[in-house]
Amino acid sequence: MDACNNDILFQTFLTTARELGATAAQVFNARDVVVDERVRLKCSVPVCRNYNACLMCPPNVMPLDEFRVVLTRYTKALLLQISYTVPAAMLERIHASEDLASLYRDEAYLEGWEETYAVIKRKLDLIAERLEAAAFKGGLKYATALSAGKCTLCDECVGAGNRCRNPYKARPSMEAMGIDVGETARNAGLPFKESADDRVVLNALILLC
Repeated sequence: MDACNNDILFQTFLTTARELGATAAQVFNARDVVVDERVRLKCSVPVCRNYNACLMCPPNVMPLDEFRVVLTRYTKALLLQISYTVPAAMLERIHASEDLASLYRDEAYLEGWEETYAVIKRKLDLIAERLEAAAFKGGLKYATALSAGKCTLCDECVGAGNRCRNPYKARPSMEAMGIDVGETARNAGLPFKESADDRVVLNALILLC
């Protein structure tokens, strides 16, 4: 049987995802992955502190027009979600901040970020990495995982023009590739709220075949 039409194999991926800690997972049509230039625009306006500072962030990743072409070669994709509750102390600092600049200068906020978001992000990355490997072993040789947010494998990225310290683990995010995460999640039949309050949902995507 063609691995790309193997529903039993896909069901195995979903089961494995949940066993590893994903709160939701769904295989869906890769044509429902939404790419929008405005997503990439938000990386530079206002400029993200990771823009051109991280190898897995723009402008150091594949151009959108090239990614659009690559995406047309896929028919199946797997969306993973993992959620967590934002601690009350962090919510207070978020609501009290004047703007993003002041928030990212807040040492208490940054410490809370490391203890919450960064931990969940690394867990999501591990699930995506494991499923990408399982898909490859299952006969889907072009399986490719995309993560959420900035790469957190190193405390500080080596930066543009240098060799990645973790070339087999580092993955660009869905957003870095211009993917509208909210629209894509809704197309996959999974919940997602762009303006998160006390419950944050991180998404990762695996292009299967």
